Amino acid sequence: MKKHLAVLAAALVAAAPMAHAQATTAPAPRAEHGMRGMRGPGHEGMFKSLNLTDAQKAQVKAIHQKYASQFKAARDAAKPDFDAMRAARQKGDTAAVRAAREKLRADMAPTRKVREQEMAEVRAILTPAQQQQLDQLKTQRAQRGEGHGRWGKKGAARQGA
Repeated sequence: MKKHLAVLAAALVAAAPMAHAQATTAPAPRAEHGMRGMRGPGHEGMFKSLNLTDAQKAQVKAIHQKYASQFKAARDAAKPDFDAMRAARQKGDTAAVRAAREKLRADMAPTRKVREQEMAEVRAILTPAQQQQLDQLKTQRAQRGEGHGRWGKKGAARQGA
């Protein structure tokens, strides 16, 4: 019995530095996303695959900054809608979740036009080949999303479309 305790104690002493090292390592920093309208892990890759020149990258950044305050204001205004939806979801009140989601969609609808305008400006700085590649990437992304959420067939069926 004493031999087992001694082995266990030795194992714990040997493992302590590894456990401490794992506990103290900093989490990996989040990837910086380019355009906010291009959220998610695939969108910054979308622009990377277009092989933008440094000048184009600077222009995209300037365009994004131009619209950033409008998007921030919209997010701040929609925060109560998000909070209401989260609270209803936590309570399990599906009717309240649906109502909060519809209010959120209505409140965020004007930003869709701003997002489209932002993307039109970005598209204007691309070469014809890059524009064609962007169109292909968007099509592929839409096909991948098919059947998921509001963008796919199932989501459309849920919305009554």
